[in-house]
Amino acid sequence: MLADAIAAERFRLSRDRASLFWGFAFAPLITMAFSIAMDMFARAVLHRTIPGETTDLANRAMGAVAGASGPFTALFLLIGAAAIFAGDYRWETWRLITPRNSRVNLLAAKLIVFAEVAAWSLLLTALTAVVAGLFGAMANHARLVGPPAGPAFISQYAGVALVTWLEVLLVGALGALIGVLTRSTMGAVIAGLVIVFVQSTLAATVQAATWKSLLIPAFAGRVLKTFVIAPPEMRTEAGQAGLALVFLLVWLVALTGGALALFRRQDLTKE
Repeated sequence: MLADAIAAERFRLSRDRASLFWGFAFAPLITMAFSIAMDMFARAVLHRTIPGETTDLANRAMGAVAGASGPFTALFLLIGAAAIFAGDYRWETWRLITPRNSRVNLLAAKLIVFAEVAAWSLLLTALTAVVAGLFGAMANHARLVGPPAGPAFISQYAGVALVTWLEVLLVGALGALIGVLTRSTMGAVIAGLVIVFVQSTLAATVQAATWKSLLIPAFAGRVLKTFVIAPPEMRTEAGQAGLALVFLLVWLVALTGGALALFRRQDLTKE
């Protein structure tokens, strides 16, 4: 039954092209366009060229993925999450769907589909960063270089991508909880964005990594990414990184569990 719910949710989202574009494709594409525009401006107006300049496409892609969980990207992710989790309230289709499957399966299917599309969005982020880097290298006559050969960079990139994906899942779980609570797509976007902005601002002001500061998801994600990127001989904060991972997983379980608990108690006869 869960497989049926997932297939149905995938089909519905594939037909909602506006939500797919604005929620999961717009942020990577506009970031690429902005980067290309800045390179064109520097070349045409400022006539800026740096002799011997190099462009590392691999590290550029990893940096783009690492920053794909900030407030700007979260705004559009919340648009996609609101369409997935609160769209049935808007169109009053819950009363038609719930007799055909369990509520746990229905909400779990939405979470799984959001996780899948979020992963594709991160892949698009990396690809657009590479395209923008290639354009910048051609415009500035920069030499392309690569990261050191070996599995070290691959493990670093995989670790950063997984941490960012976990942060993106937190945004989706937050959108699910607020969407179920408010039964409104606009409420999920606005309230979710306020929460993301506040915790990101708090994370930017924190310096010391304590158990209290690691409760802030943005700061915990930053500690984890720093740990993953650092060379093995410089990883002196393994305990803090492990605690950060635990707190992120606890937040994910708490948000999804809260959304499910509220959803199971709701009267959907008029929704």
